[in-house]
Amino acid sequence: MSITVLNIAAGKFKPLGMDAGTPTFLVNLDTMYYSHTIPDQIELERRQWAETVDKTFYCNKDAFEFMERTQIYFDEICIYRFLEHVSFTQVQYFIYLLSTITEKGAIVDVIVPNYKTLADMLWNDDPFSSNFEADNILLTTELLNEPSCPHASIWTAKRAEYFFQLENRFKLTHVNEKFEFDGRDIYLRFQAVRL
Repeated sequence: MSITVLNIAAGKFKPLGMDAGTPTFLVNLDTMYYSHTIPDQIELERRQWAETVDKTFYCNKDAFEFMERTQIYFDEICIYRFLEHVSFTQVQYFIYLLSTITEKGAIVDVIVPNYKTLADMLWNDDPFSSNFEADNILLTTELLNEPSCPHASIWTAKRAEYFFQLENRFKLTHVNEKFEFDGRDIYLRFQAVRL
């Protein structure tokens, strides 16, 4: 059995939990890549893939543009530390696009800052504690980020359930509200299966 995976806003992150014994067609999607393969070539490679060896591609495209145009259906989509950058006015369209490039049973694996955890940290914030500087950097980064790439939507377990299940395209199957990723334990990780 083989698997086709889209890793949105991949940067240097690899999808978590990939089975080394499963031949994988992996498309890493991020506008930061210097060396990259164009979408037409990736689609050609997918059509010709023998599904016996791993294939990995780096594509320098905007996630919305790629999903709007690709002809590839993915078995798994990984979205690590990106969904919070999608404007709340575009969240439903983004989820719709995910549904157009997946078929029944496909998995969407998401890691976002858990705003419930961040709210608790902020509520208990103490500028006079010995951890204040580190906590302040973490809170400011995760709540606001840089002006050139702001966080534009808020995520909690309940919000993930609401938005992903709103149009009956996905169902949440796994939720971890205290997920440690990239050295921080303030993340929410959830998986949604395509209905």
